[in-house]
Amino acid sequence: MPYREITLTVPPEAFDAVAHFLTAQAGGIAVDDEALARLRVYLPLEEGLAGRIDALRAELLRLAAYFPGMDAVGWTESTVEPSDWAEAWRAHFHPVRLGRRLVVSPTWEDPRTFPGEVLLRLDPGMAFGTGAHASTALCLRAAEVLAARGGHALDVGTGSGILAVAQALLGAARVTAVDIDPVAVRVAKDNVRANAVEDRVEVRYATLADALAGGCPPAGWALANLTTDILEAMAPDLWRGLLPGGLVVASGIVDAGRERVARAFAAAGLRVVRAERLQGWTALWALRPAGAAARA
Repeated sequence: MPYREITLTVPPEAFDAVAHFLTAQAGGIAVDDEALARLRVYLPLEEGLAGRIDALRAELLRLAAYFPGMDAVGWTESTVEPSDWAEAWRAHFHPVRLGRRLVVSPTWEDPRTFPGEVLLRLDPGMAFGTGAHASTALCLRAAEVLAARGGHALDVGTGSGILAVAQALLGAARVTAVDIDPVAVRVAKDNVRANAVEDRVEVRYATLADALAGGCPPAGWALANLTTDILEAMAPDLWRGLLPGGLVVASGIVDAGRERVARAFAAAGLRVVRAERLQGWTALWALRPAGAAARA
């Protein structure tokens, strides 16, 4: 399927925020020139394209509240085939060690690992998540701690499936991964198979609310690497998705949005107990207190 390629030049201080939004919501991105804050996003030429472009423009305008100059973003468009951009990001994806034990490697490389390390093979395809972005790295650090519990986990907005696969490899007995992007669901399922964790990871094309209504049981913990706005809106569903005493690690939060997410979590009955920051991004750890009722 051909794709609409949109090349954006944004203020340098907004580069990470724009890249995170694009990779979480679009078909795929390639970094054209990070020093010049220029990147390319790819949207399938299918019904609904005009609406997705309108949503992209609206998000860029929304980010202007946090980053001056976002109202004058450079924007050009063209039509390309998938093969034209697939190799662009491959050139920048190499094995990386994250946390104490995890090695994330593209499927086309064979890195050396040391005793005790866990190798996660990944082909992101057209979905978000290689582990290189700070928001993903924050979630992977949390996965090393939480997966040792060995219970049921949620991966909300799974993207490439990297967080779901990591949790299974690191000890989770069961992981339910959800996403509303059919491309992400397909890519995530491929990566689940590539790591031979089909017996522990289920990938669903669904919202978290739909998954819970469809029989997915509450989990001991959840990873949600999304955006500030989505985390705010999803706070009540995250509460419902956790067992009493369960934790959600919510990442993808720009510094300016930290208090907004914390307020939304508090309104839903989630208590922020920890915050971690990396390269301008924040991950909030929030607890569903045992016996507490939802407030929203």
